[in-house]
Amino acid sequence: MEDNPERLRLSGTGTLNHVGEALFMKWKVFAAVVVFALGISSVYAQQRRMEDVVDLRCDSLTSPLGDDNPHPAFSWKLKDTRIGAAQSAYRVLVASTPASLAKNVGDVWDSGRIEGSQSIGVLYAGPKLDAERRYYWRVLLWNESGKPYRASGNSWWETGLMDASAWRGDWIGYEDPEHAAVRAAHAAWVTNPEVANYKGGDNTRHDLRLSFDLPQAVASATLYATGEDTVAAWVNGRQVLSPSLQPPWGRLPWRTYASSDVTGALHSGANLLAVEALLFGHQTRSQTPMNAVLYVKFADGSSSVFKTGEGPWKSALEASGAWYTAQYQDDGWAAPTSYPEVRDVFGGAGDLGIPLQTPPVDALRKTFDVTKQVRSARLYATALGAYTMSVNGMRAGDQVLSPGWTDFRERVTYQACDVTSAIHHGRNAMGAWLAPGWYSTPLEWVGQGNNYGATPPALKAQLRIEYTDGSVDWVATDHSWKADLSPITSAEIYNGENYDARRDQTGWNMPAFDDHTWHAAVLVHPREPEIVWQSFQPIHAEQTVAPKSVSSPAPGVFIYDFGQNLAGVARIQVQGPAGTDVRLRFGELLNHDGTLYVENLRNAKATDHYILAGKGVETYQPSFTFHGFRYLEITGISAALAKSAVNAVVLHTDALETTKLETGSPMINQLWSNILWGQRSNFVGVPTDCPQRDERLGWTADAQVFWRTASYNMDLAAFSRKYATDLRGTQAGTTMYGIYAPGTSKPNTGFGPGWSDAGVIVPWTSWMQTGDLTILEQNWDAMQRYLDGIHDANPDYLWAYNGGIAFGDWLAPEGATSQTLIATAYWAYDVSLMQQMAHALGRTRDEQAYAQLFEKIRAAFEQQFVHPNGVVGWIPESSNGSGAKPLQETQTGYVLALHMHLLPEADRFAAAQHLVDRIAANGWKLGTGFLGTPYLLEVLSDTGHADVAYRLLLNTQYPSWGYMVEHGATTMWERWNGDQMLNDPGMNSFNHYAYGAVAEWIYRYAAGVDTSLLAPGFHVINLHPNFDARLGHIDFSYESAYGLIHSSWATAPAGFHWTVTIPANTSGRLSLTSAEIARYSVDGKALSVSSLSRTPAEDGKTVFTLPAGTHTFEVAKAM
Repeated sequence: MEDNPERLRLSGTGTLNHVGEALFMKWKVFAAVVVFALGISSVYAQQRRMEDVVDLRCDSLTSPLGDDNPHPAFSWKLKDTRIGAAQSAYRVLVASTPASLAKNVGDVWDSGRIEGSQSIGVLYAGPKLDAERRYYWRVLLWNESGKPYRASGNSWWETGLMDASAWRGDWIGYEDPEHAAVRAAHAAWVTNPEVANYKGGDNTRHDLRLSFDLPQAVASATLYATGEDTVAAWVNGRQVLSPSLQPPWGRLPWRTYASSDVTGALHSGANLLAVEALLFGHQTRSQTPMNAVLYVKFADGSSSVFKTGEGPWKSALEASGAWYTAQYQDDGWAAPTSYPEVRDVFGGAGDLGIPLQTPPVDALRKTFDVTKQVRSARLYATALGAYTMSVNGMRAGDQVLSPGWTDFRERVTYQACDVTSAIHHGRNAMGAWLAPGWYSTPLEWVGQGNNYGATPPALKAQLRIEYTDGSVDWVATDHSWKADLSPITSAEIYNGENYDARRDQTGWNMPAFDDHTWHAAVLVHPREPEIVWQSFQPIHAEQTVAPKSVSSPAPGVFIYDFGQNLAGVARIQVQGPAGTDVRLRFGELLNHDGTLYVENLRNAKATDHYILAGKGVETYQPSFTFHGFRYLEITGISAALAKSAVNAVVLHTDALETTKLETGSPMINQLWSNILWGQRSNFVGVPTDCPQRDERLGWTADAQVFWRTASYNMDLAAFSRKYATDLRGTQAGTTMYGIYAPGTSKPNTGFGPGWSDAGVIVPWTSWMQTGDLTILEQNWDAMQRYLDGIHDANPDYLWAYNGGIAFGDWLAPEGATSQTLIATAYWAYDVSLMQQMAHALGRTRDEQAYAQLFEKIRAAFEQQFVHPNGVVGWIPESSNGSGAKPLQETQTGYVLALHMHLLPEADRFAAAQHLVDRIAANGWKLGTGFLGTPYLLEVLSDTGHADVAYRLLLNTQYPSWGYMVEHGATTMWERWNGDQMLNDPGMNSFNHYAYGAVAEWIYRYAAGVDTSLLAPGFHVINLHPNFDARLGHIDFSYESAYGLIHSSWATAPAGFHWTVTIPANTSGRLSLTSAEIARYSVDGKALSVSSLSRTPAEDGKTVFTLPAGTHTFEVAKAM
């Protein structure tokens, strides 16, 4: 693998690229020949150690450009390896110039000396910030003895536009006449009249006819038609569209038009259009939605449109004979009726959507003159769609698929880029490519596009040029821009990108380009969402992966194996005759015959086409799509490309990776790699369920169960706030959070227990992991509305009503757990988290109210589901017979009851033993699904069964994590036995991170590094390593918000050797029983007589406090 070269970063939301260097730097003092030199060296080393105030961040980002927060939050880390090193006070200086900071003068704001150890979330409290201005800042610290550290280095942030009224640019775009005409047609969804008491066959046919006249010869014509589930069409008796067969996964992407060139089937005079929708498997349904547009361009350049909802259409159900010909007599047919739709809360398209195909990618350009010396230039841009921009041919930034994915009905982010170096004296040019992106690409398994608006993709941008004389010029998007179609003839998220290199216009984004044949850009008038700054990391190309091998399972078919499942695109170098169609197809697996397995992609084509220009070696890398794949199939070339000419480019949200893990188990090491790659693959703008098939949605259950693991693996402080905002957006018109975020066809496409709870769990998890209170404040009202909605519908404190979609413990091998049990447990869990968050926010009344509510839910749960001797179960409503109904139990039922603390304390031991007994009865294998698995090992460890937790972790039999590894997985699977489900492609992803939540247990329990409610964000570190010789050793490092935490243990002859490093300005807590204390020694002394401070805990244990620094323990084996 190769890292990409240095890139021009956008908006400060790129990788935090100074962090790794600063955090892993090790100062070395070299021995000197003379005593004097040695003394000088020691003093120097001490000074360098004492000066390490590092990793300065503003709003969780390093030097953000375009930050519109009026009260940005500052954070920093103290790097001091002395035992007990801590910050006792801080002073933040904000200045207008670096020169002021060098003198420790905060001429914008000086916080003054503030006593305390706070180093996260220090809010700016100075004068109102100016827009489009760079501010410089540093921090001064004092150590635990009151002595000053050397001042930190300088950092900066730069404000953006700060207010929506500052936008000068218009929304602009371009569509060719045909796409524009079809969009403007607004064809209606229609159907045949309803037939009462209809009883049909396996499939039903719904038929439409339109007779029409054409006044002159036809130059070109295209038919666009669709209907549920598939459509056929005829023009003048000639079949021009054929229906698709029902696929094994059941659904087709029918909410996007199928199209056909019908030029040769039309003629001047009378014509007949016939359209038939074929509805699969609805024997009693007499209607189905249909939609059609016929675009005709005449020889004289004029055009006409014929569409459903207008004109003398006729309809019938199950027509017989040659009904699609002009000779057929349709006198008995009726006029079609409108198919009813429900509008969303924003007044947009309803259930059926707008079936327009995605248009080609636009090229936009603007020239402008610069006649004065430039001090700085900033480009602010966004799109309803996806875009790239350049200035004088130089790419502005390197984000991928900007502005990313939000619910464009509600908000869209803008990006800021420093383009000073690209501006020169004289004539200049800006260029942009504008693609559909997530705004209008077909989404979900039925292929519904244009989810966020009826208008075409649009760009809004403005370039601010500041001169050395203090004057400012703006160049903004407006009607004066020029437009044309780019070489990218199609770009969709699921289906891929088509690039015709023959259409390249050399120098199109340069000043000297002749654009006289280009068109005027079109002003677009969308329903404008809120435009906000991009306060989180963007998507970047982070690394490239070379193929491990290449094979040819058939002549002209070449398959490249990258050895790793990932999300990204291919980059190829190829040459050949002009017009050669080089097809790139992607998949996760191979069939037994070595061909590409693509059935589990369902309707996603996942195919890129590159049409050669025929001008020597050509390099192609798609710009506006991505795929989930391990294998790349290339066809259309006569011989395989060299492996050096093919690479996979890995794309993901550019959050800094913060965890390192290595153990004595090769299987666990591979499992950890799989988990990390699963996260990389599915954190592409939003946390998706999978990166490959016709889904790729921000499923909330997957996210909430994985968020703790994810927040260890990457610094997600900013990204968590972004996703929490997406979650809030799903509450449009409802109190409930959606099952995925952002919304698609509707802001909220459904809700359900274990899924919607992400709205509470994600903010809580982020706060616990980072100490960031901002995310709690931003989401408090939304979280309250959600819980109020559940309570209003369930006054008896069992969540049995208004539960939405009953997904349950998804894909649990053991079978279903009571939905009411799951829902009530999650309700109680949310309430307990709200109690904790209320305490952190100083909401005393809310804290008390949620404490009381929890007890009421717990009591109702206990009455309904807890039976004598700690048995957790339920009596199924479907039980037959008049005798006693059997009590049902599952591993998940016990896991949730124990984890959510819904059992009487006296029953916890017995309930845990019942759980262990169920595991033992299952052959010492787990039986849990998406909701039970994440807490299983934690519950076992917390109840004294860590040995069983390790047994499950290290198991390689189905179902287990080890089974996936042993069967070749390089990412996590959706199913425990995905390799056995290839004949059931409807739901079988091989890159699905949910079961990777087990890494949380490895970090928190095996390595023993955990955060604490006493001071979230690892200001206080709970240490509870679970030693087990079967693992051999573990070496774990985590770059926390306060610095690097390291825990490493290994088996030793008498037990275990454990070393732990606590970063400066934090402390560790080691809670032990008296028997455990007797087994521990620290730094060569028995723990019982060590100098570590200790306090008794309520549970009878003793809590030892570890100051910052490195501590070494020897732990004897338990007798």
